[in-house]
Amino acid sequence: MLKEQIQMDTLVTEYGHMVSAICRRMIQDQTLAEDVAQEVWIQIMKSKDSFKGRSKLSTWIYTICYRVIQQHWTKEKVYTTNYLSDYFRNGEVAIPEHTEDAHTMWVKEMCDRCLTGILHCLDNESRLIYLLRDVAQLDYMTIADICHKKEPAIRKIVSRSRTKLKNFLQNECTLYNPNGQCHCRMKEQVNNIKLDEEYHKIRNVMNHIDFFLVSEKILPTKNYWKKYI
Repeated sequence: MLKEQIQMDTLVTEYGHMVSAICRRMIQDQTLAEDVAQEVWIQIMKSKDSFKGRSKLSTWIYTICYRVIQQHWTKEKVYTTNYLSDYFRNGEVAIPEHTEDAHTMWVKEMCDRCLTGILHCLDNESRLIYLLRDVAQLDYMTIADICHKKEPAIRKIVSRSRTKLKNFLQNECTLYNPNGQCHCRMKEQVNNIKLDEEYHKIRNVMNHIDFFLVSEKILPTKNYWKKYI
């Protein structure tokens, strides 16, 4: 029993954050995202003894993650970029009263939700494939195995997703491009806490790192796996 617990702890430690990150980006409702992430771990625990090592451990874990999320993604809305642009630009932001540290955390939480919304300009399957590639950083062949698609099809989906996200973020997100035409209602708050500078400091050091992967390093993480440690 102790040996099994140590093995499970190792899995959670190594993959817990990324499973939570993928669920958070795939499911807009945070409570449901947490439930989905926990369901992933329940399925992993149930089938752990059946893993025979015929595939990489990461492939096995993310395949379970893919299948569980797939059961829930039909309820997710897919937005046009025009809708997202109008949504982020229009309306006032109700700024809660709290301490400076709490305000900084609030701004980051708001940005985190915005980024999840932006990813919903991609259809469900494309969004998950993009996350597996550019956030989980799996290779194309592994993703093809997980999704039961051919590698060229995966490459095409990732390329199209990157282009669509880049075209939107270039002018709509000051975190992505401080010199763009961003009119987001959160822009002033982002600049006040210098969150844009924090982003660009990391991206200048790691020139090729993906924008959404940077976000996992800067914005608040979710401990959806914590109950299993």
